[in-house]
Amino acid sequence: MQSFQLCAVLLLAACSGTAESQPSFSPAPSTPASDGTITVGEASKPYVQTKAIALEAAAPVVRAPARLAFRDGAVSQINLPVPGRVTEVHVKTGDKVKAGAPLLTLSSPEAAAARAALAAAQAEHEAARKELARQDQMATSGVGIDSERVAAQAKLKQSDAELARASSTASLLGGGGGSVIVLRAPFDGTVIARRATVGTAAEPGGEPLIEIGNPTSLWVVAEVFERDLVQVHEGADVDIEITTNDKPLHGKVVTVGSALTGSLRTAPVYIALDGNTTDVRAGMFARATIKAPAGQSIVLPAEAVLVKNGKKYVVYVEDHGKYRAREVSVGRSVDGAVQILSGLTVGENVIVKGALLVDGAAEQLL
Repeated sequence: MQSFQLCAVLLLAACSGTAESQPSFSPAPSTPASDGTITVGEASKPYVQTKAIALEAAAPVVRAPARLAFRDGAVSQINLPVPGRVTEVHVKTGDKVKAGAPLLTLSSPEAAAARAALAAAQAEHEAARKELARQDQMATSGVGIDSERVAAQAKLKQSDAELARASSTASLLGGGGGSVIVLRAPFDGTVIARRATVGTAAEPGGEPLIEIGNPTSLWVVAEVFERDLVQVHEGADVDIEITTNDKPLHGKVVTVGSALTGSLRTAPVYIALDGNTTDVRAGMFARATIKAPAGQSIVLPAEAVLVKNGKKYVVYVEDHGKYRAREVSVGRSVDGAVQILSGLTVGENVIVKGALLVDGAAEQLL
């Protein structure tokens, strides 16, 4: 029994010695100073690497989700100028129509009244014209009365104004006669929405009965993140990938939206397509690759850039053997590298590896 206990003691001692002989690394924490610099412990220094900043050739790209949409003015919303009721529907959603093609036929008592008012205005105008002509002839013959001639002139001017008003009202009714209104396509296009059925009652200013879009007037709307907007310029070349197309489409940036939208902080970038767009449809999803102008910029490894408080980007700059946090603005993050837009100067030494050992409270960018 004593022999067994002695063996057990020796075994425990051997295990204890083995555990103590195994190497372990527990870096000493960094030490902040009152002047804002940070000193790295000796055990951590081999794991912190710095690099002198230099300009590097870069032709960055901005990738953003996008969609195809009708350009401004390429969608016409068809509605009634007076109350009426749909009696016939000539098209359905998706139909291609030519300019002037009938879309809807409606019945409207107000239309009949407007056309009757036009006919009456035309008759009044013709009577006023003839009366003035008679007064002019009498004045030439020396038997006319000036007051009657002046009254005839005023009557004609009044009838001119009434005829113009009635003509303008009647012109809004489109084709048809009496109480019938025929709404027609304003241009060649595709019916993208139809909300009218036979029996539908329509009012001016209500929801459009039909919407027509011009399929040849499409552009791409890309949603670009706020930090990437600085690299997007008007006229920039763009490749547009669509799942239904084997090859990407090409275009150019037309304009960049001036306001950010949504919680993702994106701005719309409008892209005009080159060439034929008959194979694409409004509403299709796409991916836009916007090419920024080639140039030189500061590029650092992603692990060199840390996030502070969830909103501020910092890089640690060497300062006489110590390190100081420097706030920077960043551009694109591509293939493990981050473009630095401002905050650093060429020639400064910055930490490119091991920045988290210096500031353990920060978050790594990537």
